[in-house]
Amino acid sequence: MQWIIIGLFSLSAVLFLLSLFQRDSNKEIENQVENMSIQMMQEIYYLKKKINVLEEEFLMESNKLSEEEGTPTANKVLTRDDILSLYEEGYSLAHIADMTNSHIDDIEDMMAN
Repeated sequence: MQWIIIGLFSLSAVLFLLSLFQRDSNKEIENQVENMSIQMMQEIYYLKKKINVLEEEFLMESNKLSEEEGTPTANKVLTRDDILSLYEEGYSLAHIADMTNSHIDDIEDMMAN
């Protein structure tokens, strides 16, 4: 009986040591997922920068066209999305009101809705 218990303990010790040296496949998968998420974050950041550049170019072109046509930008109907995009770009509400020739209360009302 003693030999069986000693044999089982020694077998468990050997198996424990083998498990320590066994390669962990989960770590490889975790590294792949981490690398993929980093790549996706970089691509998203690049796309956001590209969208901002395109939006700025579009705004500059639309301002040029409105100046060439002789219609002021105040005649353009402002939407809440336009104001939010300007606000997210870092413009203050007062600056947005000046840029659009609107009253600051109108801008605040549109932001509140």
